[in-house]
Amino acid sequence: MRQKAYAQAMRVIACALMAWQVWTMWYIASHEAIGVKWSCDLAGGCASDQFASVSAMLGIAFAVVLGLLSARYLHRAAPGAMITLCAVAAAAGWYDALAEGQVERTTVTSFHVLVPLGDFAVSQWLTFLWSVAGVGCLAAWWGAAVSLRRTAGLRRLSRRYRTADAVLEGWQSVGRKSGEVTVVFDDEDGVRHEVPAVVDRIALRRDVLAVYDAHRPGDPALTRVAVPHRKLLRLT
Repeated sequence: MRQKAYAQAMRVIACALMAWQVWTMWYIASHEAIGVKWSCDLAGGCASDQFASVSAMLGIAFAVVLGLLSARYLHRAAPGAMITLCAVAAAAGWYDALAEGQVERTTVTSFHVLVPLGDFAVSQWLTFLWSVAGVGCLAAWWGAAVSLRRTAGLRRLSRRYRTADAVLEGWQSVGRKSGEVTVVFDDEDGVRHEVPAVVDRIALRRDVLAVYDAHRPGDPALTRVAVPHRKLLRLT
């Protein structure tokens, strides 16, 4: 138990540090964008030896690592959350540059991510970034909703419900991605139950849990099948 708590604490610390790195890289990318000097050749390639020219690329790399680390907590909301974090950090960099007088809203500047995105006014960059942040928020909410449904997250928080390892038997399709099965599990008293349920097809390829009412474990109306989140990174 102590080892598991230590591993969880290390993961949380790693997530916090990586989130700070992501924020810093994207903040620098926009805050210092006006001062980046680019050298371009006849073939159309451009390069710079200033750190701000590559900070966005580093921000993307750090965001991918953060997404993997935080997937245990954010589940399917992780990609949307990473997009939102990057966009808000870049917007914060532009706002501070405006406050410090480095640029004005009408100042036209370039902003490189993986490739040059073009020359636009600061106000246009801010509109773009807030639009991206909005899309990221929607993606995060959608991902969170899907994860809560598949993992029965809210139901598992209630003291009224228990969980048990389960086996799915039979399959009768009721849609393109779902079907009826029989959920076989033993409750906390060791009594076996066979309960009909509707599950997503993905549950057939994963270890699943039965989430059941402690007082009425055999009631189909109160039993759900949870598909635990698959661990991408393990810290032990």
